[in-house]
Amino acid sequence: MATYRKAGVDIALGDICSEIMAAASNRTFASRKGKIGEIKVLESRGLHRVITISIGPSMLMLNSDGVGTKVEIAERTGIHRTISFDLFAMLCDDAVRYGAEPVSLSNILDVNKLSVDIVREISEGMVKAAKVAGVAVVGGEIAELGNRISGYGRHNYNWAGTVLSVIRKEMRPEDIKKGQCIVALEEKGFRSNGITLVRKILRDNYGENWHQKKAGGKPMGQMVLVPSTIYSPVVLDMLDHVSGIAHITGGGIPGKLGRLLAPVRLGADITELFSPPEIMLLCQKLGKVDDKEAYKVWNMGQGMLLITSDTERVLSIAKRHRVKARIAGEITGKDGVRIESKGYYSRGKTLIY
Repeated sequence: MATYRKAGVDIALGDICSEIMAAASNRTFASRKGKIGEIKVLESRGLHRVITISIGPSMLMLNSDGVGTKVEIAERTGIHRTISFDLFAMLCDDAVRYGAEPVSLSNILDVNKLSVDIVREISEGMVKAAKVAGVAVVGGEIAELGNRISGYGRHNYNWAGTVLSVIRKEMRPEDIKKGQCIVALEEKGFRSNGITLVRKILRDNYGENWHQKKAGGKPMGQMVLVPSTIYSPVVLDMLDHVSGIAHITGGGIPGKLGRLLAPVRLGADITELFSPPEIMLLCQKLGKVDDKEAYKVWNMGQGMLLITSDTERVLSIAKRHRVKARIAGEITGKDGVRIESKGYYSRGKTLIY
């Protein structure tokens, strides 16, 4: 007789995993207590809830994203407790660049085969990331999809979500002016972008088990897995002092900053960026990725760029949040983005985009 379980779906196991995620989600509600968007539950069934969000006369925003192939690095290393920082950073830091405060988040975890241990580890990481980002996880779904989800090892998954935010300040390109400073916030890893290229380079050079190979005494898998910094709390505290925000993800500095400046026909000269992480430089070397390409694919050491006329205040706020920041350059009246490279091949040379 055909059954759901014989087809590969264990409902009981699914219920256990849903309860784990639901319990973790409930613990994140405290992140909004006493703030705009405080969560009240009217009805709760596992990960499915009916809620009210205390907002008032405010504009709301929704944006969605996923972790992408960085989940394979978690699968390779067996470390699943930090991947939530990548998901929350992709969602919350994308929201704050529009001047929005992330409030609540819903997620979809698609798995090949359920593992209570992995779901528990992901859930515990989710609670920690939610606390850092100051958001509540109010809903979600776990779907066991069999061989439609593939990756490394036995238990593979994809993870994506949507965040609801409240617009705190309308970020208008026309507020960006020639002569304003660009402040960079340091990033120590790849965030969740350009991982497909990283995987190809390291696999081509070290074989299928590249993640076990060590560089500088540390397994490469762990170096690639370094969790994304969640910048939204520090940037929210800076909103009154910034005119523009670029979240350095896919497209890198040329793509993200260039897109921000294009409508007002301004450019940027950037001369004092943070240096890329060691693993990024190694990937450049092994893959023969020239600096101009690298700055378009990876963040190259900075996860956010902030445009401001009040650098002293912005740097002070970053220091209070223990986020490394520095004046990296300035806005110019000349179209295009010019970067003094700190990459592997062209260090000190100017890259023009």
